[in-house]
Amino acid sequence: MFFDHLPETGFVCGHRGARSIAPENTLLALEKARDCGAHAWETDVRVSREGEPIIFHDDTLERTTDVASHSHFKDRRPWHTERFTVAELRELDAGSWFLETDPYCTVASGEVEEEEKDRIRGQKIPLLGEILSFTARHRFPVNLELKDLGTPPGDTLVVDRVLAMLEETGTMDLVLLSSFRHEYLRRARSLSSTLALGVLVEKKHPPDLIHYLKDLSAAAYHPSVQLLDLELVHELRRVGVRVNCWTVNDMTRAGELLQAGVGVITDWPQRLTGTTVYRSYP
Repeated sequence: MFFDHLPETGFVCGHRGARSIAPENTLLALEKARDCGAHAWETDVRVSREGEPIIFHDDTLERTTDVASHSHFKDRRPWHTERFTVAELRELDAGSWFLETDPYCTVASGEVEEEEKDRIRGQKIPLLGEILSFTARHRFPVNLELKDLGTPPGDTLVVDRVLAMLEETGTMDLVLLSSFRHEYLRRARSLSSTLALGVLVEKKHPPDLIHYLKDLSAAAYHPSVQLLDLELVHELRRVGVRVNCWTVNDMTRAGELLQAGVGVITDWPQRLTGTTVYRSYP
């Protein structure tokens, strides 16, 4: 199972890859997360117009691609991700925005080297199959978050497609499947008795939390960092549920959580592992 590949204590998980030094949810961000010593990485699954699972966070394309510059897509604003075919998505540049906006000031600081910039500009939106191939080849665990696709209750076809791909690629034991839409997790459990499941929450804990997690057969609980306290961590660990917390970018807080046995999902995995992927600067 997923947690068999990780330390019993806390572990470092790159949020959307090593997104502070590479464009999020790209193959390069995945590669950099592994290179910097993260124990695992987290990424987001949506689908194309044909229903093909892809790796992308937002429900629209403008923030992290150059879709607005493609004249033949102009009349499709606001560019809903699920309304584009795989071929159309693959036309898009999913890397240059990172150099242009420098969201973590790592380009300006020199942490992103000049020779990496061409690779960044060449990044595309990955298919789930591509990142699962990397996962299988390198035995690098991944937390797959299934985004809520806004389909009617009972429409969980995305879960079936994703689990079929896990079986096909032999990566079932390397994947933690998480979602804010807990209906997806129930469907996943009906299809697999062994796949590790993570329950994502943001604003409040579900009532009778332990019973709720047990009812879902969840291996892990994923609260936001604002919700988490160490007493809850210890309580859940006593009943066999791991805790993974997002998104932890305060390194002091991250250190405390790691010591308590929490999986820390962070934009800065290289800072927590002490590994420099690019060049080191004082």
